Amino acid sequence: MNAPERSAHPHVMTGAQTGGMSRAFVKEDEGERWSPPTAPRAYRILWTGYGTEPEVMKETDDLLEALQWMGSRDRREFEIRDLRGVLLATG
Repeated sequence: MNAPERSAHPHVMTGAQTGGMSRAFVKEDEGERWSPPTAPRAYRILWTGYGTEPEVMKETDDLLEALQWMGSRDRREFEIRDLRGVLLATG
């Protein structure tokens, strides 16, 4: 891709820009290298404020940390669930 084409398509990255890595392993919008998913944590804090799917706000292995995080928020649309999805607490 030559320079005029690159400026017309700023979201397309060349091999030199990605360190030679295939675009399949680069996040399309941010231009960051792909990284494998992290291991699942024991507890997840979900926000159920809008939409049909809850949004994961925080994951941790420490239940006390999750409770403190949730308690420090002004909103009350939070849930803490364990790894299996069992509801443990609501905000």
